[in-house]
Amino acid sequence: MHQNTVSKLLEISDCLEMNSYLYSSESITSIAIIGCGASGVATLASLIERIKNSNYQKYKINVFEKSSSFGSGLAYQYDSDDLLMNMVSSTTSIFENRETDFWEWMVDRGHGKGSSQVMSGSGVSPDGYISRQFFGLYLKDRLHDAISEAKKINISVELVNHEVIDIKRKYQHFEVVDCAEHVNQFDYVILCTGNIDPHDIFRLKGKSQYVNNPYPINRYAMGIGKNDCVGIIGGQLTAADIAVVLAQQGHAGPIHFFTRGSNHPLVRCSKEKFELMYFNLENLEAIRSKQLGEISLRQALRLARKDFIRAGVKWNKFFNPDELPYEDWIWHLLSKGHLYAEWQNFAVASDAVISNYWDALTITGKKMFMNKYHRLWMCKRVPLPVHTCLKLYSLFKAGILKHHTHLMEINCKTPNNFVVSISDAGGPEKLIQIECDWVINATGPARSVDGNTGSPLLNNLMKSGLIRANPFGGIQVDYETSMVKSGRDKVKNFYAIGHLTSGTYYFVSSLDMVSMGAKRVARNVVNSIQQSINQIEFAGEKQFGVTNAN
Repeated sequence: MHQNTVSKLLEISDCLEMNSYLYSSESITSIAIIGCGASGVATLASLIERIKNSNYQKYKINVFEKSSSFGSGLAYQYDSDDLLMNMVSSTTSIFENRETDFWEWMVDRGHGKGSSQVMSGSGVSPDGYISRQFFGLYLKDRLHDAISEAKKINISVELVNHEVIDIKRKYQHFEVVDCAEHVNQFDYVILCTGNIDPHDIFRLKGKSQYVNNPYPINRYAMGIGKNDCVGIIGGQLTAADIAVVLAQQGHAGPIHFFTRGSNHPLVRCSKEKFELMYFNLENLEAIRSKQLGEISLRQALRLARKDFIRAGVKWNKFFNPDELPYEDWIWHLLSKGHLYAEWQNFAVASDAVISNYWDALTITGKKMFMNKYHRLWMCKRVPLPVHTCLKLYSLFKAGILKHHTHLMEINCKTPNNFVVSISDAGGPEKLIQIECDWVINATGPARSVDGNTGSPLLNNLMKSGLIRANPFGGIQVDYETSMVKSGRDKVKNFYAIGHLTSGTYYFVSSLDMVSMGAKRVARNVVNSIQQSINQIEFAGEKQFGVTNAN
């Protein structure tokens, strides 16, 4: 036989062998999901759904979780029943375009009729607020549902109860190292690590009665004396949660909210659809097409202002510090909170486009927004449940809760004695000092990532250069795919969703945004694998065709 022909036949054989291996039982694509809170569950469910509708179904998925509770994560773990979701039960879900999924899950468990409406077997109505730990049970169930669906198509899902402390890139795969010093290889890795610990603003870590990470509240609440003076840094939802739990256990001592300004939260209103007529994708694309794909902050705000006006909200008044003291503001919300319903409907509608606007915004525009509007936007974007407002108002009226603006500094005299300095006039000239037995940080998760995040995994990834900080929050990821970037280059097959992507997508805190991120990553992972298979098949067919021609 001619040497050329022999060579071609060998090449064909190699190609066919490669395809055979790809589809053999030994050829299994391995995926690691790091973290199993709401984002981890949503990612697994989205992956299984996407895989079911693809031609290739040979996968092995490992889900790593450092806590003993798979599914609930930090936000929805076992904690006080007084910690409520800030959305009513009929609009809460981890699946995009299935906002009633949680309510349907509850009704599946049994339902009855009360107060002229159908209620779940647990006594929760569609317009009722449920505890976060109850939502955690829903997440656990949806995790098990995803695992059951995976089994139907012979996909292995293993839950690994170890903290991942490092990930190393090795040629075409990743080595995932956990706290038990196990090293496992994976083809794809998805970071679903949740929130970053709050910044220790006043360097109080290590003091016995300072709490830097406020959840779970039950972890320390029972250790707080009934008459202890408690200082809480912050005045938003987390601060309200802490005050409510303390009150529920009969706390009689003073509770202080310490904030730097007087931008108070809103109360959750009934959700209705709001159509974006100006701050929408059509107008964004029209501007981008004329400006090299970018938009200035002024142009973006001009469009947003027009929809603000339609929502009945005056832009300048809305973003100015509140004139009412916190106590009076809470009463205002309880009596006239409905006045802000249209604004909230606009805010929810903006979730669908805000990442697009953020991506198109110039670097200068992003810096200006973060400096001038970010904190104000977030204060109003995450409202309080009505029940929580009522309890706060009761604490104010009882004289237990007080709010102080112009927080300047907090010093520690002894491990359990703190001196909080606030300015009476908004400057350092006249300071008022309040002594507290406890200080709790309720400023929310840190947005920035550095080499000292409190997470061994993130610290090691930063050190190795596999991830890099995004100056606007989280780590650098590719906008279209959510693939992690190390500088200008994408780290192939390495993805992130949730809080770590805040600098790329801006607002990622809502369950809707978690769901969107999970679907994006699942789509890109499965498409990537399918493309690789198609390329190999095409190469084999092309080679075979060339040989036939000879």
